[in-house]
Amino acid sequence: MIRFAKYHGCGNNFIIADEADVAGQDYSRLAVSVCSMATGIGADGFIVVRKEPALEMVFYNMDGSRAPMCGNGIRCFAAFCYDNGIQTAESYPVQTLAGEMIVNRISTDPFLVKIQMGKPSFRCQDFGVLNGAENFLNQRLETTEGAFTVSSCFMGTVHTVVWVEEFPSETAASQLSNHPVFSEKTNVNFVKKIDSATLEIKTYERGVGFTYACGTGACASVVMGIREGKTDRKVTVQLPYGELIIEQLADGEVTMTGPVVKVAEGTYIQDR
Repeated sequence: MIRFAKYHGCGNNFIIADEADVAGQDYSRLAVSVCSMATGIGADGFIVVRKEPALEMVFYNMDGSRAPMCGNGIRCFAAFCYDNGIQTAESYPVQTLAGEMIVNRISTDPFLVKIQMGKPSFRCQDFGVLNGAENFLNQRLETTEGAFTVSSCFMGTVHTVVWVEEFPSETAASQLSNHPVFSEKTNVNFVKKIDSATLEIKTYERGVGFTYACGTGACASVVMGIREGKTDRKVTVQLPYGELIIEQLADGEVTMTGPVVKVAEGTYIQDR
């Protein structure tokens, strides 16, 4: 039996466990098990809180694949750490496979967190496009439902941004995510511009499918919007279950501010 808690950030939901409670487990298999909607608890991802030698977020998608970072996930991670007395400081670092992220707690009721997400990289070699080019911006990719103009970057993990008037089907999204030009697949963000300070985004996450929210995807979308002159440097991202405030500072650093809600806690009984 495993103690767990479930949190969501703007609808993007996660099962979280202390590493002490999952010692010796295969995290990849456990992620598939607990995230299953049919036979598990049900979630978009699984997070293990590692406390030694430093506080670290160990993140897995629902299909068992490990991802370097998750923007909504790290806010939920921060809430779990606060609720369990693991880390109650207002500001502190968290280690991830994408590097060190800085958590800044804004309030506890509601639980609101600002994360320093780092700087984007536009180098193909950083996000698995090995076509010999320096970057992958404004490229045209074909799907069975038509061609899309896409731009990609690394923002904690690989992201591809597509500006649209209407959100496409899951078929087109899946084909872009799994396009052979991306050696490690890609997350795909379909972005509607409401105005220069407001975006609406729908993200197809590799290993998950369409989700209600994606923090790193929101960051990547705003970064692309700024780069292309479509948005201001501070943008409100509208999502079905909340809003994120994304800002790119003068030095290129990206911050994300958003809410966290605790959904449940309990004991997961594993199949034998």
